[in-house]
Amino acid sequence: MKPRLAIDAQPTVDRFRALPPAGKLAVAGIGVLLLWLALETWSWGWARSWTAQADRMERVLADAREIAGRGDAATMGAAEIFGPLDPPGGESESAEAMAQAVVEVVKRNRVSEFSYDAQRASSSLGGNAVVGGQRLSRISGELQFESSPEAASAIIAGLESSPHIESVRSIRMQRKEGDRKVGVRLTVEAWVVGARKSRGLS
Repeated sequence: MKPRLAIDAQPTVDRFRALPPAGKLAVAGIGVLLLWLALETWSWGWARSWTAQADRMERVLADAREIAGRGDAATMGAAEIFGPLDPPGGESESAEAMAQAVVEVVKRNRVSEFSYDAQRASSSLGGNAVVGGQRLSRISGELQFESSPEAASAIIAGLESSPHIESVRSIRMQRKEGDRKVGVRLTVEAWVVGARKSRGLS
């Protein structure tokens, strides 16, 4: 069994009691000062953290006020109605995202037999459809499947609500004889941005 260390504070207390009143006051003052310095050092860390957070919030609010001041009423109203908008991506990644969205929507509605043909060649929108020096184009893909009429409606609705698909068009349905199914053929489209236009090149 290890011996316990006994700390005898009695000599210190006796020496403190033996001090004159001025000495006791000086010792007490030093103790209060040390305690205040410890608390001050500890609290300054929290104060600096709170100050930094307040400064960041103030900058965010200032930037928001500046953006709101520059925007016109129509733009601000559209932002409130439609919410945040994702800019078009590159052709390759957008085509892959659109294909994945099509597969997810079809499989979610329990249709296992389908085909999807991605039309990788993009068609330019023409005119002034340029964003940041990059021309907007449109890619498309063709989806074919057979399902019940209810599943077909759910698939079309899911495609139209997908953020990776801009539009669903050319929808053709054909009823299958002797079976409660329909054959569906449709085209999905998405906007993409091409390579940045180089200056000095025609």
